[in-house]
Amino acid sequence: MPEISQDYWENFIAIIMAFAVLALIIERALYQIFDTKLWQKIEQALDKQTGYEGFDIKPWISTLVSIIVVYRLNLDMVAMIYDVDRPHNISLILTGLFLAGGSTGIYKFFKKARQLRKDIKNPSS
Repeated sequence: MPEISQDYWENFIAIIMAFAVLALIIERALYQIFDTKLWQKIEQALDKQTGYEGFDIKPWISTLVSIIVVYRLNLDMVAMIYDVDRPHNISLILTGLFLAGGSTGIYKFFKKARQLRKDIKNPSS
């Protein structure tokens, strides 16, 4: 495996942190809607209409909003990390899905990244 430069890792961390902040912004903005009494009424109506109390469209709305933000701002995290000139639809969608994960998704991502880093440094353990 070729050695990756310190500049690459610094750029990688900067990109991930920028997208993490954007994910938190989107999450907090949507929270303003999802935490209202009106939204609770909408959820109750959906549950009643579907006959299923676990019907939750919030993740779908979050995903849609995140993908729209990514497309409108032309933010391709994968292209930035791999230094690709043109964004691609698949990586734009992946970026939107990453953003839709919000703070929980970011926490899980960094937890996995920390474990991967530990495994790379100590492959025998």
